[in-house]
Amino acid sequence: MREVTENLCRHVEYLSINVGDRHLWKEDSLDKAADYIEAVLQSSGYSVDRQTYSCYGRSVSNLIVEKAGTEDGVVVVGAHYDTVPGTPGADDNASGVAGLLELARLHKRVLTRKHLVYVAFVNEEPPCFGSYNMGSMVYAKHLKERNVPVDLMISLEMIGYFRKEPIQRYPLPGMRLFYPKTADFIGVVGNFRSRRCVSFLKTGIKKYSAINVRSLTGPEYVGGINLSDNSSFWHHGYRAVMITDTSFFRNRNYHQETDTIDTLNFEAMTQVVKGLYHTLLEI
Repeated sequence: MREVTENLCRHVEYLSINVGDRHLWKEDSLDKAADYIEAVLQSSGYSVDRQTYSCYGRSVSNLIVEKAGTEDGVVVVGAHYDTVPGTPGADDNASGVAGLLELARLHKRVLTRKHLVYVAFVNEEPPCFGSYNMGSMVYAKHLKERNVPVDLMISLEMIGYFRKEPIQRYPLPGMRLFYPKTADFIGVVGNFRSRRCVSFLKTGIKKYSAINVRSLTGPEYVGGINLSDNSSFWHHGYRAVMITDTSFFRNRNYHQETDTIDTLNFEAMTQVVKGLYHTLLEI
Protein backbone atom coordinates (compact mmCIF):
# COMPACT_ATOMS: atom_id res chain seq x y z
CA MET A 1 0.00 0.00 0.00
CA ARG A 2 3.03 2.29 -0.15
CA GLU A 3 1.93 3.63 -3.54
CA VAL A 4 -1.44 4.57 -2.06
CA THR A 5 0.21 6.41 0.83
CA GLU A 6 2.54 8.31 -1.51
CA ASN A 7 -0.32 9.25 -3.83
CA LEU A 8 -2.51 10.45 -0.97
CA CYS A 9 0.31 12.69 0.22
CA ARG A 10 0.93 14.01 -3.29
CA HIS A 11 -2.73 14.91 -3.83
CA VAL A 12 -3.07 16.67 -0.49
CA GLU A 13 0.19 18.52 -1.08
CA TYR A 14 -0.95 19.86 -4.44
CA LEU A 15 -4.39 20.94 -3.28
CA SER A 16 -3.42 22.41 0.09
CA ILE A 17 0.00 23.89 -0.79
CA ASN A 18 0.20 24.46 -4.56
CA VAL A 19 -3.38 25.73 -4.77
CA GLY A 20 -4.09 26.60 -1.14
CA ASP A 21 -7.52 27.84 -0.13
CA ARG A 22 -10.05 27.03 -2.83
CA HIS A 23 -13.19 29.10 -3.16
CA LEU A 24 -15.14 31.49 -5.39
CA TRP A 25 -13.36 34.60 -4.09
CA LYS A 26 -9.80 33.44 -4.73
CA GLU A 27 -9.27 33.89 -8.45
CA ASP A 28 -8.79 30.66 -10.41
CA SER A 29 -8.36 28.55 -7.26
CA LEU A 30 -11.37 26.32 -7.96
CA ASP A 31 -10.30 26.01 -11.61
CA LYS A 32 -6.77 25.00 -10.61
CA ALA A 33 -8.09 22.39 -8.19
CA ALA A 34 -10.56 21.06 -10.77
CA ASP A 35 -7.88 20.87 -13.46
CA TYR A 36 -5.64 18.86 -11.13
CA ILE A 37 -8.43 16.46 -10.17
CA GLU A 38 -9.37 16.01 -13.81
CA ALA A 39 -5.77 15.29 -14.82
CA VAL A 40 -5.35 12.67 -12.08
CA LEU A 41 -8.58 10.92 -13.04
CA GLN A 42 -7.60 10.94 -16.70
CA SER A 43 -4.22 9.44 -15.84
CA SER A 44 -6.13 6.59 -14.18
CA GLY A 45 -7.91 5.91 -17.46
CA TYR A 46 -11.19 7.76 -16.97
CA SER A 47 -13.10 10.11 -19.21
CA VAL A 48 -14.09 13.05 -17.02
CA ASP A 49 -17.45 14.78 -17.31
CA ARG A 50 -17.73 18.33 -15.99
CA GLN A 51 -21.13 19.36 -14.67
CA THR A 52 -20.76 23.11 -14.97
CA TYR A 53 -23.19 25.69 -13.63
CA SER A 54 -23.24 29.34 -12.62
CA CYS A 55 -22.83 30.47 -9.02
CA TYR A 56 -22.56 34.13 -7.97
CA GLY A 57 -21.68 34.99 -11.55
CA ARG A 58 -18.88 32.43 -11.77
CA SER A 59 -18.77 29.11 -13.64
CA VAL A 60 -18.07 26.19 -11.30
CA SER A 61 -17.93 22.46 -11.90
CA ASN A 62 -18.46 19.06 -10.38
CA LEU A 63 -16.12 16.45 -11.88
CA ILE A 64 -17.64 13.05 -12.56
CA VAL A 65 -16.23 9.69 -13.67
CA GLU A 66 -17.96 6.33 -13.95
CA LYS A 67 -16.83 2.72 -13.62
CA ALA A 68 -19.26 0.22 -15.12
CA GLY A 69 -20.24 -2.75 -12.96
CA THR A 70 -21.39 -6.27 -13.73
CA GLU A 71 -24.77 -5.87 -11.99
CA ASP A 72 -27.53 -3.28 -11.73
CA GLY A 73 -27.36 -0.46 -9.22
CA VAL A 74 -25.26 2.64 -8.65
CA VAL A 75 -22.96 3.66 -5.80
CA VAL A 76 -21.82 7.29 -5.73
CA VAL A 77 -18.61 8.21 -3.91
CA GLY A 78 -18.12 11.94 -3.43
CA ALA A 79 -15.82 14.48 -1.79
CA HIS A 80 -15.80 18.28 -1.96
CA TYR A 81 -12.70 20.10 -3.14
CA ASP A 82 -13.49 23.63 -2.01
CA THR A 83 -12.50 25.27 1.30
CA VAL A 84 -13.60 28.22 3.37
CA PRO A 85 -11.50 31.36 2.76
CA GLY A 86 -8.25 31.55 4.68
CA THR A 87 -7.54 27.84 5.12
CA PRO A 88 -5.43 25.49 2.99
CA GLY A 89 -7.94 22.76 3.80
CA ALA A 90 -5.59 19.80 4.10
CA ASP A 91 -8.02 17.74 6.15
CA ASP A 92 -11.10 19.70 5.04
CA ASN A 93 -11.23 18.41 2.45
CA ALA A 94 -8.10 17.66 0.44
CA SER A 95 -7.93 14.43 2.45
CA GLY A 96 -11.35 13.34 1.19
CA VAL A 97 -10.50 14.25 -2.41
CA ALA A 98 -7.23 12.33 -2.17
CA GLY A 99 -9.13 9.28 -0.92
CA LEU A 100 -11.60 9.67 -3.79
CA LEU A 101 -8.83 9.81 -6.38
CA GLU A 102 -7.12 6.72 -5.01
CA LEU A 103 -10.32 4.69 -4.77
CA ALA A 104 -11.16 5.60 -8.36
CA ARG A 105 -7.67 4.58 -9.50
CA LEU A 106 -7.75 1.27 -7.67
CA HIS A 107 -11.25 0.32 -8.82
CA LYS A 108 -10.45 1.10 -12.45
CA ARG A 109 -8.23 -1.98 -12.50
CA VAL A 110 -10.77 -4.54 -11.26
CA LEU A 111 -14.28 -5.82 -11.92
CA THR A 112 -16.91 -4.28 -9.68
CA ARG A 113 -20.46 -5.47 -9.10
CA LYS A 114 -22.06 -2.05 -8.86
CA HIS A 115 -21.75 0.86 -11.24
CA LEU A 116 -19.40 3.18 -9.35
CA VAL A 117 -19.61 6.93 -9.85
CA TYR A 118 -16.87 9.14 -8.40
CA VAL A 119 -17.67 12.83 -8.03
CA ALA A 120 -15.51 15.72 -6.84
CA PHE A 121 -18.01 18.30 -5.64
CA VAL A 122 -17.62 22.06 -5.70
CA ASN A 123 -19.21 24.53 -3.25
CA GLU A 124 -19.79 22.41 -0.17
CA GLU A 125 -18.66 25.16 2.18
CA PRO A 126 -20.60 28.29 3.22
CA PRO A 127 -22.23 30.34 1.80
CA CYS A 128 -23.35 27.58 -0.55
CA PHE A 129 -23.87 24.82 2.02
CA GLY A 130 -27.49 23.70 2.14
CA SER A 131 -28.46 25.79 -0.88
CA TYR A 132 -29.10 24.89 -4.49
CA ASN A 133 -25.66 26.32 -5.34
CA MET A 134 -24.05 23.42 -3.45
CA GLY A 135 -22.32 21.10 -5.91
CA SER A 136 -23.70 17.91 -4.42
CA MET A 137 -27.20 19.39 -4.38
CA VAL A 138 -26.92 20.15 -8.09
CA TYR A 139 -25.73 16.62 -8.81
CA ALA A 140 -28.24 14.82 -6.57
CA LYS A 141 -31.07 16.82 -8.16
CA HIS A 142 -29.74 15.81 -11.59
CA LEU A 143 -29.84 12.13 -10.60
CA LYS A 144 -33.33 12.39 -9.09
CA GLU A 145 -34.79 14.09 -12.15
CA ARG A 146 -33.47 11.25 -14.30
CA ASN A 147 -34.65 8.53 -11.90
CA VAL A 148 -31.14 7.11 -11.52
CA PRO A 149 -31.34 4.13 -9.10
CA VAL A 150 -28.67 5.10 -6.57
CA ASP A 151 -28.22 2.34 -3.99
CA LEU A 152 -25.90 4.37 -1.80
CA MET A 153 -23.94 7.61 -1.69
CA ILE A 154 -20.71 7.77 0.34
CA SER A 155 -19.33 11.18 1.35
CA LEU A 156 -15.62 11.33 2.18
CA GLU A 157 -15.45 14.23 4.63
CA MET A 158 -12.14 14.80 6.42
CA ILE A 159 -10.38 11.43 6.66
CA GLY A 160 -6.84 12.41 7.66
CA TYR A 161 -6.60 13.60 11.27
CA PHE A 162 -5.78 10.91 13.85
CA ARG A 163 -4.21 11.17 17.29
CA LYS A 164 -3.54 8.73 20.13
CA GLU A 165 -4.23 11.45 22.69
CA PRO A 166 -7.60 11.60 24.52
CA ILE A 167 -8.81 14.68 22.65
CA GLN A 168 -11.93 13.24 21.07
CA ARG A 169 -15.13 15.17 21.74
CA TYR A 170 -18.76 14.33 21.00
CA PRO A 171 -22.00 16.23 20.40
CA LEU A 172 -23.68 14.66 23.46
CA PRO A 173 -21.90 14.29 26.84
CA GLY A 174 -23.03 10.71 27.42
CA MET A 175 -21.38 9.49 24.26
CA ARG A 176 -17.97 9.44 25.99
CA LEU A 177 -19.21 6.46 27.99
CA PHE A 178 -19.60 4.38 24.83
CA TYR A 179 -17.14 5.84 22.34
CA PRO A 180 -13.33 6.19 22.49
CA LYS A 181 -11.63 9.14 24.13
CA THR A 182 -8.63 8.77 21.84
CA ALA A 183 -8.92 10.34 18.40
CA ASP A 184 -7.64 7.36 16.44
CA PHE A 185 -10.75 5.93 14.76
CA ILE A 186 -12.67 6.59 11.56
CA GLY A 187 -16.38 7.31 11.83
CA VAL A 188 -19.19 5.93 9.67
CA VAL A 189 -22.37 7.96 10.19
CA GLY A 190 -25.80 8.15 8.62
CA ASN A 191 -29.50 8.77 9.10
CA PHE A 192 -32.01 6.09 10.07
CA ARG A 193 -32.90 5.32 6.45
CA SER A 194 -29.24 4.56 5.77
CA ARG A 195 -28.64 2.45 8.91
CA ARG A 196 -28.03 -0.83 7.06
CA CYS A 197 -25.47 0.90 4.84
CA VAL A 198 -23.75 2.31 7.93
CA SER A 199 -23.51 -1.17 9.42
CA PHE A 200 -22.27 -2.71 6.17
CA LEU A 201 -19.52 -0.13 5.68
CA LYS A 202 -18.42 -0.28 9.31
CA THR A 203 -18.14 -4.07 9.16
CA GLY A 204 -16.25 -3.96 5.87
CA ILE A 205 -13.73 -1.32 6.87
CA LYS A 206 -13.07 -3.16 10.13
CA LYS A 207 -12.63 -6.44 8.26
CA TYR A 208 -10.28 -5.18 5.57
CA SER A 209 -8.15 -2.59 7.33
CA ALA A 210 -6.15 -1.96 10.49
CA ILE A 211 -8.07 1.20 11.42
CA ASN A 212 -10.43 1.38 14.38
CA VAL A 213 -14.01 2.04 13.20
CA ARG A 214 -17.00 3.47 15.06
CA SER A 215 -20.47 4.22 13.75
CA LEU A 216 -23.41 6.48 14.55
CA THR A 217 -26.94 6.38 13.20
CA GLY A 218 -29.37 9.08 14.21
CA PRO A 219 -31.77 11.84 13.20
CA GLU A 220 -30.40 14.02 10.44
CA TYR A 221 -30.24 17.12 12.64
CA VAL A 222 -28.19 15.55 15.47
CA GLY A 223 -24.44 15.58 16.00
CA GLY A 224 -23.40 17.27 12.78
CA ILE A 225 -24.06 14.16 10.70
CA ASN A 226 -25.77 16.33 8.08
CA LEU A 227 -22.87 18.75 7.61
CA SER A 228 -21.50 17.33 4.39
CA ASP A 229 -22.51 16.28 0.89
CA ASN A 230 -24.47 13.29 2.17
CA SER A 231 -27.16 15.76 3.26
CA SER A 232 -27.87 16.69 -0.37
CA PHE A 233 -28.62 13.07 -1.16
CA TRP A 234 -30.83 12.71 1.91
CA HIS A 235 -32.69 15.80 0.70
CA HIS A 236 -33.49 13.98 -2.54
CA GLY A 237 -34.50 10.73 -0.86
CA TYR A 238 -31.34 8.68 -1.34
CA ARG A 239 -29.46 6.61 1.22
CA ALA A 240 -26.17 8.25 2.07
CA VAL A 241 -23.35 7.75 4.58
CA MET A 242 -20.47 9.99 5.67
CA ILE A 243 -16.98 8.62 6.31
CA THR A 244 -15.19 11.06 8.62
CA ASP A 245 -12.51 11.60 11.24
CA THR A 246 -15.30 13.50 13.10
CA SER A 247 -14.19 16.94 11.92
CA PHE A 248 -14.40 19.70 14.58
CA PHE A 249 -15.14 17.17 17.30
CA ARG A 250 -11.47 16.23 16.99
CA ASN A 251 -9.52 18.51 14.71
CA ARG A 252 -9.11 22.00 16.21
CA ASN A 253 -7.60 23.13 12.91
CA TYR A 254 -11.06 22.93 11.34
CA HIS A 255 -11.64 25.99 9.12
CA GLN A 256 -8.38 27.52 10.35
CA GLU A 257 -5.14 28.48 8.59
CA THR A 258 -3.50 25.69 10.61
CA ASP A 259 -5.32 22.93 8.67
CA THR A 260 -2.05 21.95 7.01
CA ILE A 261 -0.58 18.79 5.51
CA ASP A 262 1.86 18.23 8.38
CA THR A 263 -1.06 17.58 10.75
CA LEU A 264 -2.32 14.55 8.80
CA ASN A 265 -1.62 10.84 9.30
CA PHE A 266 -1.21 9.31 5.85
CA GLU A 267 -0.73 5.78 7.13
CA ALA A 268 -4.14 5.92 8.82
CA MET A 269 -5.64 7.48 5.68
CA THR A 270 -4.24 4.58 3.68
CA GLN A 271 -6.04 2.12 5.95
CA VAL A 272 -9.31 3.99 5.42
CA VAL A 273 -8.86 3.77 1.65
CA LYS A 274 -7.91 0.10 1.88
CA GLY A 275 -10.98 -0.72 3.93
CA LEU A 276 -13.31 1.16 1.58
CA TYR A 277 -11.70 -0.30 -1.53
CA HIS A 278 -12.42 -3.88 -0.50
CA THR A 279 -15.81 -3.11 1.02
CA LEU A 280 -17.05 -1.46 -2.16
CA LEU A 281 -16.16 -4.62 -4.07
CA GLU A 282 -18.62 -6.52 -1.85
CA ILE A 283 -21.61 -4.22 -2.30
